[in-house]
Amino acid sequence: MRTSGWFAADGPRESGLRSSLIRTGRSPVTPWVDSCFGGPVNVQANDEPIIRPQDRGDLELVDYLFELYGYLILKEAVAPSDVAEMNAWADEHQHLLADADRPQQGHENSRWIGHVETHTYSGPDGINFQNIVEAGPVFERHIDHPTWTPHIRRFIDAEKNGLSLHETLLNIRGQGGYIGIHSGGHLSIPYMSFRHPNTGAWMVGQINVITALTDIGPGDGATTIIRGSHKSALPHPKQAEKNLVYRSDEAAGVAMGMKEMYIDKGDVLMFTDAITHGSAQRTNPGFRRMVLYRYSPRWIRERFHYQPSERLLANLTEAQRTIVQPLSPRRPPPRGLCRAGAP
Repeated sequence: MRTSGWFAADGPRESGLRSSLIRTGRSPVTPWVDSCFGGPVNVQANDEPIIRPQDRGDLELVDYLFELYGYLILKEAVAPSDVAEMNAWADEHQHLLADADRPQQGHENSRWIGHVETHTYSGPDGINFQNIVEAGPVFERHIDHPTWTPHIRRFIDAEKNGLSLHETLLNIRGQGGYIGIHSGGHLSIPYMSFRHPNTGAWMVGQINVITALTDIGPGDGATTIIRGSHKSALPHPKQAEKNLVYRSDEAAGVAMGMKEMYIDKGDVLMFTDAITHGSAQRTNPGFRRMVLYRYSPRWIRERFHYQPSERLLANLTEAQRTIVQPLSPRRPPPRGLCRAGAP
């Protein structure tokens, strides 16, 4: 028996809602849809907050999913040519990961490639090429990429708070590598904010943008996330039992509630740093590669105090320079320009 009235099968409202459900997969309740429309409807429940190219302009959908889950998967976000160019850079420098003569912890025994520095967070996480924004034009294009930067500006409220890069890196991680569990909505740290406590307006303190340079699936050491944990008032038990913000002794993927984020080469995983996250341990042979750009309001400093090179600043557009160096250094004028009587 077909329904009538608002959900009339032959009505314009039904067809619009029906096409919206088919396009976005917004409703996971297929039986409810069936009962409304009097028969099976080809609606596939979407288990992930996936934004495909045709949905990037749907701000209602983007905002709803980011608010609900704390992360988004942006499909086909980066051009294949840019992915290939970044992989070529990684090919050239991956040998530094296996440099057993210079084991690295943090910045100790780091190596420099121009203004790019090698680094690890805790050892098992592989090698980070920090300050990767200095590695060439393809990494400069990432600064204000049109696929994600408009959303980041909105979520951080850049009109009031400005926008800056807190950290940029390219990570290569081999078999056995992982990141431990860290972050969460319970932490009273400024860059863990999400909404303004009085008005409810967007005020995200930090947004991480991971670009996959390789396909990342089961066994590849995927980023792991506990969905919605950016709103939690309690620490995860894995953190609470050792009273740690970051736990480095085991992979985050073993923690209850963690979900592995499988993405294809060229996809982007974008998430608030307030969400509890980490990675699974890589069990497959070979290497996982990704690029990470962290965006924050302009008043949060660059994580490791890297100063942009003159070459980089000269290459950037004005909009890019404002993100890389939101507050220009203030220095005294040359001595010859000092007013009379000044020291």
